[in-house]
Amino acid sequence: MLAAVLLFLGLTLAAMAAHLPSSLDLRVDALSTQALLTQPASKLLDPERQAAAVRRAHWTLIGFVLIQLFEAGALLYLWSSGGAARLRDWLRRRAESEWNLRFAFGAMLALVARLAALIPSFYLYRVDHALGVTSELTRVWALFWIVHTVVAMLIAGSIAAIVLWLATRTHFWYVFTIAGVLAASVAWSYVSQSAQRPSLAAMTAGEVRYAQAFELGRIVQGDAVSIALIEGGIIIVFSALAVVVADRIGFRRDDDPLSRLAIVGALLALVYLAAVPVRNATLRSYDFGDDAYAVSVTRDPAGAVRALIRQGDRRMEEVCPEPIATLFLYTQPGIGARVAAINRVPSGCP
Repeated sequence: MLAAVLLFLGLTLAAMAAHLPSSLDLRVDALSTQALLTQPASKLLDPERQAAAVRRAHWTLIGFVLIQLFEAGALLYLWSSGGAARLRDWLRRRAESEWNLRFAFGAMLALVARLAALIPSFYLYRVDHALGVTSELTRVWALFWIVHTVVAMLIAGSIAAIVLWLATRTHFWYVFTIAGVLAASVAWSYVSQSAQRPSLAAMTAGEVRYAQAFELGRIVQGDAVSIALIEGGIIIVFSALAVVVADRIGFRRDDDPLSRLAIVGALLALVYLAAVPVRNATLRSYDFGDDAYAVSVTRDPAGAVRALIRQGDRRMEEVCPEPIATLFLYTQPGIGARVAAINRVPSGCP
């Protein structure tokens, strides 16, 4: 009973703390309607948070690139050193079927990639923690890292087993693979859209109506499906590019299609650096349409602007992203451009 009472009190206090407005929220609440409708976002966002947002973008970009390079380097070394072939043979002696072998090998490649990216991933966590974007404890971050690693291993193992099984069953395996990628992209688009919804805590009534109308706009205008098809198409095109390049690399004496998944994975990590700017550029236009839809429904542009300003302060996003940050870090247009489109004033961005 005591434990239950303490748990209840802890959850209650946590819920109360989550809904208590911060100093940033109070500052956003104090912005007048006149300022929201006439001032550019660069004048509305907290200047100290914006200075930190610029530093965060620079440091995050470094970590992002290092993750891809470390993963590619680890998988390339695994293949070139013969480690992939030795791993395949070790797993084959223990696997009960070819399916299990393929699944286990794909899962192990994901584990190698995750371990290789551990240091830059921890670096990104420390950047957000040092700047106050997250208050997550290191042990909590480590727990989530382990969970994400297990999920990545399950996904990679399933992909390896299914794709190689299809390749042995039909010459049109790529048709089924493309259909699977597109279906998974649509499902993931809806799941990620739900996960990225802004917290309604400390938001004004106008902001809540804007957030709800924005989500409705995504549904009514079919953005989720369009975004999913774009992302799925990019995955297909750049994955095919990685496979084509891998096919141009000669086989080793101990190579087979299974062990060469390591080099395909290495190339996928590298082409991802080229795929991300393409994806980001194609997705950025959707938010303008959803903003316009939300404002037309709520007839409250000030509420929309206030919501964007609060989001920018909380997430420490750049009001005017630099070109290189725009290429790699943001799937949404800058807050400065979105506010300018809503209240029809200059963005104040260079």
